[in-house]
Amino acid sequence: MSTRHAVVVAAVVVVAASVLVTAVVGAGFDWSRSSDELNAALAEGEPTQVAQIAAADGLPARGVYAQLTPTGHFCLSDAPLDNPNMGGGGCNAADDPLGGKNLSVSLAYDAGPGLDAVRDARLIGLAIRGVSSVRVLMTDASWRTVKLKNAKLGAGLFKAFGYRFRRSDLKRGIGPAAVVAFDASGAEIARQATGIG
Repeated sequence: MSTRHAVVVAAVVVVAASVLVTAVVGAGFDWSRSSDELNAALAEGEPTQVAQIAAADGLPARGVYAQLTPTGHFCLSDAPLDNPNMGGGGCNAADDPLGGKNLSVSLAYDAGPGLDAVRDARLIGLAIRGVSSVRVLMTDASWRTVKLKNAKLGAGLFKAFGYRFRRSDLKRGIGPAAVVAFDASGAEIARQATGIG
């Protein structure tokens, strides 16, 4: 039986009762946002797909879903395409979806604990509209480019993304060390460490 781990590496908080999360890394988390009222709103609501995680290594595609709740929260999750309410991720206040940052990222992985034992590692996130590109700095100092998709969430415009790490990298112990956002000139405007490398 594999254990599912999820690591949230931005100012988001894990909330849904249906989400199995065993590790959280980062600062500025407001755990009081998790409540029975929010969990019920998430379960009853209809998430909107804002990006997709491509199928790879025999694993199916997954969706990146956003949801604005009547409790005043914005939530982002990674879930199966046929069951968007059964995912993992986190929430912030609806009027500040990125928690005061330019980039909000969540990293989930199945199995482990060592990278070489991870079967599936996925990254989801949201960035401000001014972000031109997002890349992942790996533990071996190489980079992975993440495809961005425009997303309108409430009155705001953002860039959403989902990415699946190659199993061949994971088996060699190579994982994501940080997620970095760049503007159109190539200047770094945001960086989130994952806590891995």
